[in-house]
Amino acid sequence: MVELRYPVSSLVYDYLRGILGLAALFLVWLANTALRHASRIRFDEEGLQSVPWPKKSIAWSGLEEMALRYYSTRRKRKDGWMTLTLKAGKDKIDIESTLPHFADIVARAAYAAKKAHLPLDQITLDNMDAIGVKVDAA
Repeated sequence: MVELRYPVSSLVYDYLRGILGLAALFLVWLANTALRHASRIRFDEEGLQSVPWPKKSIAWSGLEEMALRYYSTRRKRKDGWMTLTLKAGKDKIDIESTLPHFADIVARAAYAAKKAHLPLDQITLDNMDAIGVKVDAA
């Protein structure tokens, strides 16, 4: 039996590309985390705003789309987080459930969606129910 191995000299560039790619991936992850840390979400009876960058605003009266999704970190859907996506015109704002008062924002968005007669998909309705937001009460 002959045992063969790839010489290190033929793998050096692959190792370097892998290390640089991994570093770039984690830099993107770190930048995204820093951006979320710096961002502020403001909401009132008029609408919702994300600042400082990118600055986006959604008036409740102009809400065109709403989706509430759950992402599980375990097979049994025990642990995870939700993401609320709101769209109006060119602006789209995504908010994660780790934000304080997340359910209040979902409830306000649900009220705006109901008032605008926007159809909400069953996944969104089920997820709203899971966090205690009732569409009839919205």
